[in-house]
Amino acid sequence: MSIPIKTIWLPRPANNYRGCYPLHFERHLKELLDTENYIHLFSGHATSGHTVDINPDCNPKTIANAECLPFEDNSFDGGFADPPYNRKFARELYGLPYPIWNKWTKELVRVVRPSSKIGIMQNYIVPRLVGCEYDNILVILLRIKQFPKIVTIQHKVK
Repeated sequence: MSIPIKTIWLPRPANNYRGCYPLHFERHLKELLDTENYIHLFSGHATSGHTVDINPDCNPKTIANAECLPFEDNSFDGGFADPPYNRKFARELYGLPYPIWNKWTKELVRVVRPSSKIGIMQNYIVPRLVGCEYDNILVILLRIKQFPKIVTIQHKVK
């Protein structure tokens, strides 16, 4: 199976928040997910989609643990997540334990409607989610000596 890979260069950072997206990245989410009605997990100070974060200081639309979301099944037309990349980052940025992959990804898939796209930003291509198929991979190059950001896009099939 061939998965399309696209590479873009974006400046960094968007603001002083350590967990922020590269500058101008958020404006691409609507196009990447083919919808404006998407849940946005681990959103930090992001403003696009239905933002969900455990940190109330980030002013998300919903304050919640991504491992147990307060939404009904199939509530959103897409989903996006930018989880902490490792245990140290989770501890330093959120002061919390590293989120359990199987729990929060299961919740993300649960709240997204079938045939909808789900994107996850990480510094590697993420594993295929249960009930999903790979759709696209976006590589974001930021600057020399910095890991690229990889956005793995999948679509829910069930």
